[in-house]
Amino acid sequence: MGFYRSLVLAGLFFVLAAGSGRAAVVETFRLGGWKGSAYTDDTTGRFSNCVASAQYRSGITLLVQVDTTYNWAIGFSAPNWNMKVGDDIRLQYRIDGGAWQQGTAKAAAVNLARMQMPPNGYIIKRFRRGRTLYVYDGTNNYQFRLTGTSKLMARLARCVDRNSARYGAAPGMGSAASSGASGGLGQTQPVQPTTPAAPDPQLAVEATQALFNLMGSAGLSGLKLIPEGQREENYKGLHAVAGDDSRKLVAHIFAPGSYTNENELMSLIVADSQKTCGNGSFSSSTERVTVGGKAVFTSRCACQDGDHELIERVAVVNRNAGGLFVYGVSDTYIGEGGGAPVSPPELTDAAFNAAAATAAD
Repeated sequence: MGFYRSLVLAGLFFVLAAGSGRAAVVETFRLGGWKGSAYTDDTTGRFSNCVASAQYRSGITLLVQVDTTYNWAIGFSAPNWNMKVGDDIRLQYRIDGGAWQQGTAKAAAVNLARMQMPPNGYIIKRFRRGRTLYVYDGTNNYQFRLTGTSKLMARLARCVDRNSARYGAAPGMGSAASSGASGGLGQTQPVQPTTPAAPDPQLAVEATQALFNLMGSAGLSGLKLIPEGQREENYKGLHAVAGDDSRKLVAHIFAPGSYTNENELMSLIVADSQKTCGNGSFSSSTERVTVGGKAVFTSRCACQDGDHELIERVAVVNRNAGGLFVYGVSDTYIGEGGGAPVSPPELTDAAFNAAAATAAD
């Protein structure tokens, strides 16, 4: 699909928000494989939103929109789709090895669906750092490589800043005062933001018990269970998390059908650790070991940045009821140069792997 076709599609997202409203393109840009544009409302002349699109080999186009209040949405389009305009489409989505989230897309046109994204930082951080977006509509699975999304989101933010200053800002997507062609991405009315999916209660209970078993087997003490609402962004949506200032321990269950295979899952986990490391010195290794007759797939990632060192270890173990248990321990070390030294109690790889092998039994 050429650049002008991208403009037409992005403009369609925009105009359908208005009913009878019309949109004007006031800026276009390219960034790698992304093609972007900025829009104003022809009726008021005020800037409304910026939209970028990228086409994939599957024939599906992924679109990303940021409005004047920095709310964001994503859209999906394919020439052969035939949806009923206005219908809601229940979706599940996740980025890399993150927890599955629940969302609702709306059919803005017969071949175009739009989903408002949550305003919290967890998903947008994943989107910027991630490698792959996975979407499941109840029947089909879709994968989108997130190439250049960190630079894209920064470029869209600059697009909003610049054009808001030039043309004045129309109400954002979530504003009750929003009217005319200000919604963007085919929004016919304000869509309630999706929220991160809460951990499945049954799986959370099972994972919590396994986490306690792991702590007992490994001889770990002093770690407190951390409720979902009190967790840092990187730990939201996981089934069970415990920790203190220097150590976090995780147990999460991937049910059958929620992952491709353990090799891909582990590669995503390692890649996520590397992206989180940023400009620090990063190293990683993986290994398959057998502990007490049980196979354990392990990884170890280390990030050194000045006096700060982060060691992340993961153990993947088959679950008796099907699927996988994933156990993780994240240890933070800070030398004297960072203030008071921080160092978690010793936990050897052998002790962690042995505890992971038996935690779910």
